[in-house]
Amino acid sequence: MPPASRPARLREILAGDRCLTAASLFDPMSARIADDIGFEVGVIGGSVASMAVLGDPDLILLTLTELAGQAHRVCRAGRLCVIVDADHGYGNALNVMRTVQELQSAGVAGLTIEDTLLPRAHGASGQAGLVGIEEGAGKMRAALQARAEAADRAGMRAEGGVVIFGRTSAAAISGVDDAIRRLLAYQDAGVDALFVPGLKERAELDRIAAAVHLPIVLGGCHERLAEADYLSSRNVKIWLAGHQAFAAAVQAVHATLTDVRAGVPPSRLKNIAPTPLMTKLTRAADFDRWTGEYLDPSH
Repeated sequence: MPPASRPARLREILAGDRCLTAASLFDPMSARIADDIGFEVGVIGGSVASMAVLGDPDLILLTLTELAGQAHRVCRAGRLCVIVDADHGYGNALNVMRTVQELQSAGVAGLTIEDTLLPRAHGASGQAGLVGIEEGAGKMRAALQARAEAADRAGMRAEGGVVIFGRTSAAAISGVDDAIRRLLAYQDAGVDALFVPGLKERAELDRIAAAVHLPIVLGGCHERLAEADYLSSRNVKIWLAGHQAFAAAVQAVHATLTDVRAGVPPSRLKNIAPTPLMTKLTRAADFDRWTGEYLDPSH
């Protein structure tokens, strides 16, 4: 699927009547694997992007340029509809506009803008904070304006651009009542869908789904919510269990390098991807064909 058509496909998914499971993506190979398995939607989380690019925790150390570059590489590698966690938009509402421009140019299908107070202030406790609802809604409007301007420059309809998700973690920080107030404000601002992370109980989702009418995406919520028919009945269109794939990859690399350092011969290393799988995922056959067509003087 070419990048230009992916936002349209994501809109079809959000308008559909079933809930899809999203793949957690962090680099081109994870996107290629998810595509090969058959996922239609992938999510680049801010935390795994920071760890994959910098090897650092999710403390808003990753820059917008670095995120957009990684998103471009991920989108190039697969055909999925990629949704990017754009955190708080890397600053105020004007920074949000720049964030939308860069990520849309990178080829993403959708992006989330959240109302978390980031980065945390000096001396802040472990509890995350939130910006005011008015400021949060202003960021959503700025995101939509940036999309409209990009569409105008490209000669296309504004609604054909990147899908904008209004996101709040208020349910886990200040309670479901506040989460609903914020989601309603972002819905009124005109976002395309709502992204809600961290829910633990069905009762929380029940209340949110009853209050809003936009499609919902859940991220990192408790697995007891993860029943497809139930989620579909609550207008949840996409579900992301978390970013376990990255943790699994870290464990695999750590175990393999530990064995290598201990002198285990290559033939005895465990859980090594077989050559046919590596050949398939790296598209070796395509490159062999292109080499013959464009580099072999006998052709």
